[in-house]
Amino acid sequence: MTADLHTHSTASDGTFTPTALVEAAHSLGISLLALTDHDTTAGVSEALATARRLGMSFLPGVELSAEGPPGKCHLLGLGIDPNYPRLIETLRQLSQNRRERNAKIIGRLNALGVAITMDDVLAHAPQGANIGRPHFAATLVAKGAVTDTKEAFDRYLGDEAAANVEKETLSPAEAIALVHEAGGLCFLAHPGLLRRSQHETHESRVRALAVLGLDGIEAYYSSYTPANEAFFLRLAEKLSLLVTGGSDFHGANKPDVPLGVVRYGQPLELTLLPSRLRALAVA
Repeated sequence: MTADLHTHSTASDGTFTPTALVEAAHSLGISLLALTDHDTTAGVSEALATARRLGMSFLPGVELSAEGPPGKCHLLGLGIDPNYPRLIETLRQLSQNRRERNAKIIGRLNALGVAITMDDVLAHAPQGANIGRPHFAATLVAKGAVTDTKEAFDRYLGDEAAANVEKETLSPAEAIALVHEAGGLCFLAHPGLLRRSQHETHESRVRALAVLGLDGIEAYYSSYTPANEAFFLRLAEKLSLLVTGGSDFHGANKPDVPLGVVRYGQPLELTLLPSRLRALAVA
């Protein structure tokens, strides 16, 4: 009995459709899957229908970008109601913000001498996808502007790169409250990847988020070492937080991250997840 509670589909920046993602998880023997696309729940109903057809347990989810005190982070909403009206409206507004940001990225790339249009980017994204930087990267590679995705982010699209535009996001407090309103639990995604100031520690950042209502942290994650995992498990216990775990699977957009491989090359046993989280699963 294994689980993967951090995956992405073509509804955001993955390369597997929601149906194909669930089918792949089922073929691997994963018994509990969460779909956590970036700032959208557009793929959840399709994924849930497929999970029900296959007899799998499923957690509707979302990964929300957040910025503001106590800092920039990604937050996983697990066990949410994807049809909760305020969640839908907030995600609609975030999608509009994303479209405006994408237009600005196009402008910056053009100013840097890269001939690219929004139609070019759309041609390298699945229909209905929430367009983001991975789709820009694929377009730049296809056009020969860069040799690979890494170069695309290093030269143009990364957080400190020339063509990047910061996106408008929720604050951590707003994101946590929204997940709770939608009936879910809120977890800090991949805390080991947090960018911290020189005066911050992982503990100080997580403590600050816990004050805002954070339910837990992603203590199991595909890029962690055993020492990383042990550290975050101890931190969760120290702060009385729940834990979750996932691969952060994106398909071909992250080819070195296989589906279901969560613990330094191994699956995540379902029994390692708290019962409170498992109880939110639907079948």
